[in-house]
Amino acid sequence: MSSSYVPAQMKALRLTKYNENYKLQRDVPVPKPGYGEVLVRVHASGFCHTDYQVYQGAYHTKLPISPSHEPAGVISGLGPNVSSDWRVGQPVGVINFRNACDTCNGCRWRKTTTGRLDARYCDNKTMSGITADGGFAEYMVTDANCLVHLPDGLSFEQAAPLMCAGATVWNALRQADLKEGDSVAIVGIGGLGVLGIQFAKAMGYRTVAIDNREIGLQLAAKATLKSDLVVGYNDPEATKKISEFTDGIGLTAVVVCTDNVPASNWSINLLQPRGTCVVLGLPDEGYRFDAFALVFREIIIKGSLHAPRDAVEEMLQVVVKHQILSHLTTVRLEDAEALPEKVAAHDFEGRLVVLID
Repeated sequence: MSSSYVPAQMKALRLTKYNENYKLQRDVPVPKPGYGEVLVRVHASGFCHTDYQVYQGAYHTKLPISPSHEPAGVISGLGPNVSSDWRVGQPVGVINFRNACDTCNGCRWRKTTTGRLDARYCDNKTMSGITADGGFAEYMVTDANCLVHLPDGLSFEQAAPLMCAGATVWNALRQADLKEGDSVAIVGIGGLGVLGIQFAKAMGYRTVAIDNREIGLQLAAKATLKSDLVVGYNDPEATKKISEFTDGIGLTAVVVCTDNVPASNWSINLLQPRGTCVVLGLPDEGYRFDAFALVFREIIIKGSLHAPRDAVEEMLQVVVKHQILSHLTTVRLEDAEALPEKVAAHDFEGRLVVLID
């Protein structure tokens, strides 16, 4: 193994029991990279809604585990058979989903349609912070195929939420099949939505930001790239304002970054015939859409998971070029044991990122 100095033990946040806060442990063994794997010295890692679901036991995660699938850091070690594209000391981000099984229906579909595997669609994939240790630790191991280069000028704390929140909403905009000048609304301006409106503007789309919370509307106003129109979901004139914005035609697409079921249903009525609605939320009760709007106007509804690695690399270049920023709340690893409790209490603004010395 090629590596810089790596200690035998490390500090890590550990989830040891569902629905109990994390525990900071200082004597966790540093993992060793295996075949095709790298060891990453983590400097920042984000807290995602999925991490809260892991805390609740939604994924039946085997405990103990170090959560987080939004890490950014520096390569500290290389296992056997790692591509020469990667070297010790490189700043990298780590995207999720690895170890495609090559036997499930998702893997067979992917190989049949593209000739190669893609762990995003594997029924038995490994997921950092969900089925394997993630980024709330000084070191983590991942497959080299999950690495992305961090461009100059992008800090670790800004890079971290791009590994999931950014990659998710970037892929949603790709799934919307838009062309320059088309109109798109981002519904729900939180960690994903504030990136979504900036990505949409950088891609040349006419953009509407929609939220029913004052904090969401404020986030839209603070974005580096601002939407062309900001609308309150509860505004009785909202539909009229959006209709006027589109010259009465309706939006080309909406990207829904919330699990608010009524808002998701309302959003499809903003679309032009054959418009596209891409949903990213995972409401417990499932989605319900107006059948008449769906059928009579031939609305397309799509799900979207996460961008592939080449698309994430493209996204990172756009982020640096346009100085796109997430609105962050940062906390140090030593102060992060109560993160799930703070999330439940909504005791933060923007995207939560843990800083790891």
